[in-house]
Amino acid sequence: MLINAKEKSNKNSIVLFALLALMALLVFKLFSSGKDDNTSEAFSLTEKNDPGGDPTKLNASIFTEDLISGGKNKVFERDNFSLFFNNELGTPTFMAVYSGSITDLELNGRFLALLHLKDPKEWLAVNKRRKHITLAKETIAPYQRIVNDTLRYIFKFRLEHPYFDMDNLKEVEFIRHSRVLGRFEEVKLQPHELGAYEAVSNGLESLRIVVSEKNLNKIRAKRNDALKSGILVTEDSDLVKATVSGDGKKDIPADIRLKGDLPDHLVHAYKWSYRIVPKGDNTVFGMRKFSIQHPKSRNYLWEWLFNKVVKDNDLVGLRYEFLNVNLDVKNKNEGVHMGIMALEESFDKILIENNRRREGLILGLDESIIWDKRKQVKELQLDYPKDVERTDATELPVKVYNENKTLSSPVLSRQFEIAKNLVIGLRDTELQLSEAFDTDKLAMYIALSNLFGGHHGLHIENFRMYYNPVTNKLEPVSFDSNSGHKIKFLREYPIGRHDAAFRKKLVEKYALVSSEAFVNDIISKYAEDLDRLSGAFSSEFKDATMNLEILEYNANQIKKKILPANSISATFLSQEKNKMTLEIKNVSDFPVIIEDLVLSNKKSLNENHAELVVLPKDTITYDFQLKPSFNNAFVSKKNKEGGFRYPKDLSKIELSHRIAGIPNNSYQHIIAFDSNLDLNIVRNTQPTPNFDQFDFINIDPETRELHFKAGDYTLDELLFIPENYTIKVAPGFRLNLINKASLVSYSSFQCNGTPERPIEIYSEDSSGGGLFISSAKEASTVSHTYFTNLSIPKIAHWELSGAVNFNETIVHIKQATFEKNRSEDALNIIRSTFSLDAVEFKDTYSDAFDGDFVKGTISNSNFTNAGNDGIDVSGSDIEVMNVKVINPADKGISAGEGSTINGRNVEIREGEIGLVSKDLSRINMEDIAILDTRLGISCFQKKTEYGPGIIDLKDVSFSGIEVAYLIAPTSDLIIDNKIIQEKTEGVIDKMYGSEYGKSSR
Repeated sequence: MLINAKEKSNKNSIVLFALLALMALLVFKLFSSGKDDNTSEAFSLTEKNDPGGDPTKLNASIFTEDLISGGKNKVFERDNFSLFFNNELGTPTFMAVYSGSITDLELNGRFLALLHLKDPKEWLAVNKRRKHITLAKETIAPYQRIVNDTLRYIFKFRLEHPYFDMDNLKEVEFIRHSRVLGRFEEVKLQPHELGAYEAVSNGLESLRIVVSEKNLNKIRAKRNDALKSGILVTEDSDLVKATVSGDGKKDIPADIRLKGDLPDHLVHAYKWSYRIVPKGDNTVFGMRKFSIQHPKSRNYLWEWLFNKVVKDNDLVGLRYEFLNVNLDVKNKNEGVHMGIMALEESFDKILIENNRRREGLILGLDESIIWDKRKQVKELQLDYPKDVERTDATELPVKVYNENKTLSSPVLSRQFEIAKNLVIGLRDTELQLSEAFDTDKLAMYIALSNLFGGHHGLHIENFRMYYNPVTNKLEPVSFDSNSGHKIKFLREYPIGRHDAAFRKKLVEKYALVSSEAFVNDIISKYAEDLDRLSGAFSSEFKDATMNLEILEYNANQIKKKILPANSISATFLSQEKNKMTLEIKNVSDFPVIIEDLVLSNKKSLNENHAELVVLPKDTITYDFQLKPSFNNAFVSKKNKEGGFRYPKDLSKIELSHRIAGIPNNSYQHIIAFDSNLDLNIVRNTQPTPNFDQFDFINIDPETRELHFKAGDYTLDELLFIPENYTIKVAPGFRLNLINKASLVSYSSFQCNGTPERPIEIYSEDSSGGGLFISSAKEASTVSHTYFTNLSIPKIAHWELSGAVNFNETIVHIKQATFEKNRSEDALNIIRSTFSLDAVEFKDTYSDAFDGDFVKGTISNSNFTNAGNDGIDVSGSDIEVMNVKVINPADKGISAGEGSTINGRNVEIREGEIGLVSKDLSRINMEDIAILDTRLGISCFQKKTEYGPGIIDLKDVSFSGIEVAYLIAPTSDLIIDNKIIQEKTEGVIDKMYGSEYGKSSR
C-alpha cells in the first residue's frame, strides 16, 4: 500500500485558500443571478405548485452502519478518515468516511479512481490514450449518520465502467482532488489488499426439469428455427411432456415449451426461456402455470423489486423469484445445469387469488399481429426494427385468458360482456380512463412504472388488465416492466381518454412515489434481500449490478415533469344449421379477397360463393353458407358424435384469404367474440347520480348530508349516490324495493333506528334488489334495522352476490335483522373492517354471512335456517363470541383460504356440518357446543396452492352427532391440547354434498 497525504500543518492554509475561492464564487453567482430576475412564469408556477420540490435523495441504508461499526471491509484509516471497499448490490464500491468533523475541502472535493488493468488490450482498442480507466465524480452528496455515538459523513463511490472487471484489476488509486489545490488524499491498493469484498450468498430454491431426449431435440429444433427467423412463434403443438421437481414436490407431470417472442430469450447457450404447465390440479411453487427465463430478460433484480413494490401498494402483481435450475435428459446421465433462472407467474385464477381479489377475468389486446409484422420484416431481410409498421391499437382484438372457460360459463360470460366492452371502449377512445378503470390503482401503476423506469410494461402489447367483478372496474396487472432504466419522459397509458379526474389522481400518485420517504422506504424494506440476491448473482452474472440511484434519478425526473402483418381480422358472430356469420375487417393497405372457411387440412367447409372483396380499412358482415357435411368435420372424441361446439371447435377453423394480385393464400384464425363496442352495456352498469330525484331524500348542500325521511316509501328504480356524501336514515324509515330496484352508494351509510321506531328495507313482492356500499371513506353504521326479502343489486350485466354488500370500507352493524334474503349471501362484506353485534340472520336463501378478505368481530348474534353456511369466510381474520348457528343447510362455520377464526361460547346445532377449516385456515375456539349435527368437524385441503386446515378447541361438547370428525391426514384437530390421531383418507371426496353437505340432506 502506498499512501500520499498532505501534512496537517499545511492543511489549514489549504482550507483557508479554498474557503476564499468558494466565497468569491458565491458572490459572483449572486451578482450574476441579480442581473436578470425575469424568471419564466412556467418555471415559477412549477416551483410554486410542485408538492415535492425538494430533491429526492437515497439513504445509505445497505449495511453502511454495520460496516462502520464493526470495521468490516476497511482498507485504510488515518486520523478522522477511513476507506472501505465492499460489494453493494453487485457493484464494487468505495465508501469514504469522515468522523466527527469535516472541512469544506473534504466535503466538496472531487472523487477519482484510477483503475490499472492487468490486460488493457480491450480498453486500449477503444481508448488509445491511457492504459488505465479514470472514473470521476465532481461532487458526491454525503450521508450523515451517528455510529457509535460519533457523527460520520459517508460518501459512496461506485466503480462502474463497461470495460472494467475486478478479475482484470492490477491496482486501484483512490484520490480526493481539488481543481485549485490538486490531490489532497491518495490511497493505492493492490487486489489482495481489497479483501473479500463480495457479499455472502444466500441459497436459492431449486427446480429440476426432466425431458426425454426426443422432446429435447424437438425443443432444440424449435429454438434453431426461431434464431433463424428472429421471432419465436409458439403453437400448442410445441408443448412436450416433462416432469418437474421443486417446492418439495418431485416428478410432477407437466407440459413445457419455449417462450419469448424475440431471440434474446434463446440466444444463450443453455439459459433458454420455458413456459411450464403442471398437469391436472398440480401446482409447483403455488402456481399452476409459470415461466422460467434468463434473469437478464427482465433486467435481473429490477423486475423482482418492481413486482414486490407493486404488490405492496395493493396492485395486482406477479410472483417473481429466482431459482437454481437443472434440465436433465430422462434415463440418461446428461443434462444442462442452467444455473440461476427467473421464475415468473403466468396469468390464471391463482394469480388473482394470490393478490387477494375475487375471481375475475384477465384481459389484454392480442399482440399476434405485431409479431407477425416483425417476423415478416426479418424474413424479407429489411431493416429491423426501422421497417416495422406501427400497429394502431384499434387493429388489435381483445383477448381473454382462459377463453374457453370464460365463454362457456354463464357467470363469467356475463362478466366478460362488461369487461370486453370496457376494454374495447378504451381501445377505441370511446371511454375515459375513469369510466373503465379503478383510477387509484391505474394511476399508482403508471407512477410506479415511471419511477422504476419500466416503460416496457406500458407498451400496448405488454399491458394486462383484471376485471374486478365486485367494483365493476378494470385494474392494471404488472407484467414485463423491464425496470431499472433512467427515464427522459413520463410514459402514459396507451389507450383510453385521459380525463381530468384521472389526470388529477395521476399527479397525486406521481407526487407520492417521487417523495424521498417513499423511495427510501422501498430501499429500507428490501435492502437486505437485494444484498442477499446480489450475492447469489455475483458468482454467475458479472453484469447484474443494481444501481438504486436510478430510483433517485427517476423520482427527480418525475418531479421535474410532474405537470402535467395480418391483412384481416375475422370475428365470429353466429352459427346456425347451414350458416356461419363473420365480421371481417381489412387491416391492410390493399384489397383482400376472401376465399373459404377451412380446416387445418385446407378442406373447405362452405359452399362456393361469388368473389368477395374487402377494401382497405373496411369492415363487412358476411354469411357463409355451410356444406351439408359441416357437422361431420367436428367429431367429439368423448362421445364419438359430430356437431360444431362453440367456442371449442372455432379454434379449428381458419379463414382463407389473399391480397388482390397475389396468388398465394393466407389463413387467419377466427376471433371467438365480436369486437364491437356496445356502449349501452358500459353506460347501463355505470349509472349517474340521481339522489336529488326522490321525495324521501332531503339534501343539505353545506354538510353534504342526504337525509332519508321517516315514513313509508317505494323505490322502483336504481338509487345511485356518489362519493363524498353522508347518508343519514331517520328512525321509522320504511323502503319497499320493487322492479329490481337497488341502492348503490359510494358514501357512508348511517342507518340507525330505535327499538320503538326501527328502519325497514324490504321487498314486499320479491321483485326488489339489494344494497351495495363501497369505498366509503367514513365508517358506516347500522342499528335497529330490518333487511327483509331482498335480492342482489344488479345493474345490467353487473351483479353482486349479497343482498347487502359492503366493500373496501368500515362498517359496524348492531341489533339488526337479515331475513328471507333471496341471494347467495344475505350479508357480504369484502376487503373491509367490520363488527356485528346482536344481529339476527333468519331463513336466508344461501349463506347468511360471507366475509372475503375481512377483519372483524361477530358477537351476541344468531344464524337460523341458513340455506347454505351460517358463517363463511375466506382470506379473513375474525373473532366470534356468544354466537348460535341453528339448522344450517350446509356448514355452521367455515374458514377457508388462509383465514383465522378465534371464538368462545359458540353453539352450532341441528345442521349438516358443524365446523370446517380448510386451505391453510385455523379455527381456535373454547366453550363450544355442537349438537344434533350429522358431521361435527372437518379439516382438509381443497386447493393445491394452499395447505391443510387446523382446528384447536377447548371445552367442546358433542351431542346427537352422527360422525364427530373427519380429519385429512395432513390436517389437525386439537381438543383440550391433545392432537386427535384418527385421520381419514379422501375427506374432500366425502364433502360438498357427496356424503356430507347441502345436497346430501
